[in-house]
Amino acid sequence: MMKNYSNVIMDYALSQPCFGLQELYDYLVKDNNTDITRKTVSWYLTKLIELGKLQRVAQGKYAVETKQQFLIVPTDEQRSLNEGLKLKWPYAHFCIYNGSIISPLQHHLSANNITYIETEREASVAVFNHLRDEGKTAYLRPTRELIYNYIDMSQPAIFVKPLITESPVQECNGILVPTLEKLLVDLQKDKDFFYLQEAEGMNIFQNALSLYSINESRLLRYASRRGIRKEIETIIQTINSHD
Repeated sequence: MMKNYSNVIMDYALSQPCFGLQELYDYLVKDNNTDITRKTVSWYLTKLIELGKLQRVAQGKYAVETKQQFLIVPTDEQRSLNEGLKLKWPYAHFCIYNGSIISPLQHHLSANNITYIETEREASVAVFNHLRDEGKTAYLRPTRELIYNYIDMSQPAIFVKPLITESPVQECNGILVPTLEKLLVDLQKDKDFFYLQEAEGMNIFQNALSLYSINESRLLRYASRRGIRKEIETIIQTINSHD
């Protein structure tokens, strides 16, 4: 029945600019003469959102997914970094990206030419030392004070950070890169992104929600792992209340 109900729900969604749970429930029960429960309808909505077929467009409102995907395409430099690191640590995981990917989300543009390398915590010190030995400008979990006083974010450098277990990452051209959900949570949580938090953090979230497809379940699950689920939920509710 999953397939049948999914198809019926998607047919209904395509006929509506947006809809709520009660509207969909009434349609399924009255117009399709089914005995489905509201709890089951809610479950289907969650699954269709996770599959990328529906999206939450406001509090309690849903629509067919029409927004673009946030894609990170690794550069030649990042591919070379990944290849070198994998040769030395073949069983470690490396999530690699450049801070310039944040630019499309920003309201007040600030330069960020940092390459971020996230790996298992137990490997991070060895990776940092290896990069320094190769003559690269690298920092291990830099603090806000260090960045503010001594690091020019517009100049190339590498930040080595721990990769949180079960982080939502995706593979592109053989390299692990963050999903938008991971990026949004990290921007709110990590100290090295201090300049993108508070008011600018709200702007980034608003731009992300309006421009790109976001898996809210994945976002909140990762926010829970990072201990800021309530903060992320508050941001989303604030943005939706202003729409």
